Amino acid sequence: MTEVHAEVGMTVSAALKRSAIRILRSNPGPAARSPGAGAVSLYFLPQHTNMKKAQDLNQLIDLVHEAVYETDELRACLEHDDDEASTYTPFLDDLDRMLRGLHESMTSGQYAGAGSGEDLAFMPLFRKHERSIPFRELLRTINATHREGYET
Repeated sequence: MTEVHAEVGMTVSAALKRSAIRILRSNPGPAARSPGAGAVSLYFLPQHTNMKKAQDLNQLIDLVHEAVYETDELRACLEHDDDEASTYTPFLDDLDRMLRGLHESMTSGQYAGAGSGEDLAFMPLFRKHERSIPFRELLRTINATHREGYET
């Protein structure tokens, strides 16, 4: 079980919020006790770490859109925590630009298609900063779908 402490008022991604609420409702455990002023303890149960690849272009576009949203959420979190900015600034702008470019190519019909056998342009940056990216599994899934083709 993983314990995560977050300051009250700090922005957290929608998926993380939904998971936390669902888990806290089903098993409040030690999180029901107040850990201290201004802080909340959230306990997360381990879930699968491998997402399924997209089944078609529309699902792949949705995954890329979700990754763009996650970069926006991460950027919003950094507005409230200058100490963490040094961890994410080396890659956040470039990753954001690449993801938005990928999304644009997909929605405009310029995307070459899944199953190319090659990695997406953001993968060298991803590999360099993988441990710092909170939504790394999403990026792995997007790249796997691009490289290997759609889930059948």
